[in-house]
Amino acid sequence: MTHNPLADLSKQLILRFGPTMGGQDLYAALGFKTYAAFHRSQQRQALGVHVFKLPGRRGWFALTVDIATWLMKQSNIQS
Repeated sequence: MTHNPLADLSKQLILRFGPTMGGQDLYAALGFKTYAAFHRSQQRQALGVHVFKLPGRRGWFALTVDIATWLMKQSNIQS
């Protein structure tokens, strides 16, 4: 059986956050210290992940799997 770091990370994040991430969990996972910094980047369309609104909910959300994929890409870029 091969080790798949992306699958492992995705599983860990989904177990902790569920299928979507929002609010402080979302902006912290993307490396922002504040919502204002996240929002500025989102307005410039520079987040690196697709974010969306959910009906009846406040704020922005992203798929947890997309966050895991983005994090793995960032770690590979830095290597």
